[in-house]
Amino acid sequence: MGNYYSNSAPKFKKGEATFLPIPEYSYSGTAKSELKNKSVTKEELAELYESMLVIREFEDMILKLKNGAYEVLSDFEYRGPTHLSIGQEATAAGVCSQLAITDQITSTHRGHGDSIAKGFHAIRRMTDAELKARCPEFENLSGAELQEAVMEDHIYRTIAELFGKEAGYGKGRGGGMHIADFRVGHLGANAIVGGGIPIATGAAMTTRIDVDEAKRGKVVCAFAGDGAYANGVVLESFNWAAQKQFTNPEFSSINFGLPIIYCLINNHFGMTGRADGEVNGVSPLARRAAGFSDNNMHAEVVNGMDPLAVRDAINRAKELCKNGQGPVMLEFNTYRYFGHSLSDPRTEYRTKEEEALWKEVDPVDCFRKALLNAKAFTEKQLVAIEEKVAERNRRAARRAADAADPDPADVIKYMYTDTTSEVVPAPYNQCMTRGPRPTIKRDAEGRMTYKAAIQEGMIEEMERDARVVCYGEDVADYGNAFKLTKGMLEYFGRARVFNSPISEAAIIGTGVGMAMTGYRPVVELMYMDFALMASDQISNQAAKWHYMTGASTKVPMVIRCSVGGGKGYGGQHSQSLESIFAHIPGTLVAYPSNPYDAKGLIKTAIRDDNPVVFVEGQLLYNVKGVVPQEDYTVPFGVANVIREGSDATIVAWGPAVNDAIKAADALAEE
Repeated sequence: MGNYYSNSAPKFKKGEATFLPIPEYSYSGTAKSELKNKSVTKEELAELYESMLVIREFEDMILKLKNGAYEVLSDFEYRGPTHLSIGQEATAAGVCSQLAITDQITSTHRGHGDSIAKGFHAIRRMTDAELKARCPEFENLSGAELQEAVMEDHIYRTIAELFGKEAGYGKGRGGGMHIADFRVGHLGANAIVGGGIPIATGAAMTTRIDVDEAKRGKVVCAFAGDGAYANGVVLESFNWAAQKQFTNPEFSSINFGLPIIYCLINNHFGMTGRADGEVNGVSPLARRAAGFSDNNMHAEVVNGMDPLAVRDAINRAKELCKNGQGPVMLEFNTYRYFGHSLSDPRTEYRTKEEEALWKEVDPVDCFRKALLNAKAFTEKQLVAIEEKVAERNRRAARRAADAADPDPADVIKYMYTDTTSEVVPAPYNQCMTRGPRPTIKRDAEGRMTYKAAIQEGMIEEMERDARVVCYGEDVADYGNAFKLTKGMLEYFGRARVFNSPISEAAIIGTGVGMAMTGYRPVVELMYMDFALMASDQISNQAAKWHYMTGASTKVPMVIRCSVGGGKGYGGQHSQSLESIFAHIPGTLVAYPSNPYDAKGLIKTAIRDDNPVVFVEGQLLYNVKGVVPQEDYTVPFGVANVIREGSDATIVAWGPAVNDAIKAADALAEE
């Protein structure tokens, strides 16, 4: 595979840039017309209605709990966030009703509804065997009775997580703003506005390039509100997903468009800032897509209060993604009936008249009327569904309130995992290469440079495990700013070694998403100074997801970064910031001081199932030392005692180790 050269010749011909139109509200169907056309069944309509009701009932429970009006739990004091999605049920239900069990989502701090809907519709699609595998305690049940028992368990575990109970989806460690259920493809709600978007983008990377073809074909839906669409890492993610290298035949033999649907939940408010006429410069917000893709990411605006309109849009978006034409952006126009949280009275930034207009198009009420108008169900049948949902929630809530709290002794139990990838499963243990292996030079004494040792360690791990990918700024054709990855593109191909935009937060965030979905990315930040631009994705995402999910996921990724101190590069290219990340619970930090450790530690870092910040000293890149050719690793957390004595202890890492040795020698002579 040769280098890719651009064709950016000077072109200054007079003309104008044009943008494609963005469709708005193209769906015109109804429950009645859909039934007549046989594009929906009565069972599917009932499922949609029940799904919305489950969300509404759950959120109404939180509202009543805060007001002391939920009679079932009159003795229970709820402490926690209250970001209700009442009014947005049609979007969650409509999207998730069309997703396969293995399709994935990420969500937001207002994500109870998304989580409930993803689980609800996944359970509806499970076989008896799958239901029993999910809930072995129901081994003796079958059919509708089994499905209903598992559905109630889903609501129970959702409420238990909200209540901080050990039985919750995250063992009570994440709470409602971080709820996840990886068994049905829910990769987690996110309390950082926009924080889940790069993670979803990384998940789409995994599903697109997965060596295991059986795992391809999934679609990822990234839910986020209008406020997130002004966030830097979100905009970085859009550009990332729309990169032309993913569909350029010079880069890939397959149409590599990412299978991701960005679901913009426009409820018209960030916290109190209005999306309309205040904190944005475009309307509709779907116009943002024109800034990242020549095809506008196939963007359109959808009636988010109508589950059938949502259903129609998501089906068309899925088809685009499965044909390699992603990413897609869908803006769902909806409304948040309550404030940002229940402490927000809403009076400072919106009127009762506005709220009344939106109540006229309440998604639950309007869909109920549509079902009756279509003569799909009788009043008695709908009441039966409503009573079933309410009673199910009451039973689950009572059980969750009575469930055990986590043991205080286990407060840090899931901070780290002690697992590694010492055994690589098939088919990832078979490495396909594309060209000649990079030549790694050793002298007659078996010595090589620190830089070459890191590269050799990376190459060996990529040969050993096809899940290991390498990306970052300029790592492909150019071989990184210091030529450390030179030749790896030609050897492994662009699906495993590729350039990234200058988007540090997206580099890390997509790495988190890939790591959480089965891959083992080695991502590069050219200078460690730039880690501060990605500190949220390192500290709030990579570091926390294993803990917040109660060990339901792992984040096996390596963040390579170099320290340029001592080269005269000034204050923004010279900082050694490893102490910052060493103080972040959930991350590991490695900073080798010599070539032997450099190779052994990079191999250990890649095999470890925790996120590792791997620091490289630029002043050490050309330092030589003996490095074995055979496979070896250097363990984390074990001191290398270079010189023993009885008078003083000197602890050092990175380039300071050599200075410490000189200091010890000087002190010994005195």
